[in-house]
Amino acid sequence: MFDFNNNQACPIGLAAELIGDKWSIIILRDIAVLNRQTYSRLYNKSLEGISSATLAKRLKRLLDIGMLTVSNDKLHSQKKIYSLTEAAIEFVPIIFDLAHWSNTYHKPSPEYVKPIKDYMGGNKKLIKEFQNGLRKIHLRKIPIDKVDLIFQSLAKI
Repeated sequence: MFDFNNNQACPIGLAAELIGDKWSIIILRDIAVLNRQTYSRLYNKSLEGISSATLAKRLKRLLDIGMLTVSNDKLHSQKKIYSLTEAAIEFVPIIFDLAHWSNTYHKPSPEYVKPIKDYMGGNKKLIKEFQNGLRKIHLRKIPIDKVDLIFQSLAKI
């Protein structure tokens, strides 16, 4: 087991240990970019076909390492809403950098590149605006329809 409190750890090794697996990054993408904040939406709309057991384990892991919080849905007592923490919002530019790298060297589906293309080139101002929108949605709990239209558009993917 990795010692997360070891101040002698390499920062890259620690980051890889914390969130370096495939599914954690995909779950963060789905919550941040595609606005899938419930277990059922994460599972049923998974582009990569995550299993139910893997989703449950990774959500718990992301909660444990402080990337997500969970709250009860006010309308459905058994439904949980997963929200990004500030740490996860600060991770979003890395997700866009990964998308940019993948698009440059491996040519993913244009269907999924097109909606996020503007965020993949390192436009810091645009990415900061996106992060500020995420803060409104996830930290201040402002409904998505009261935030920038890009969030509604991406949620339809």
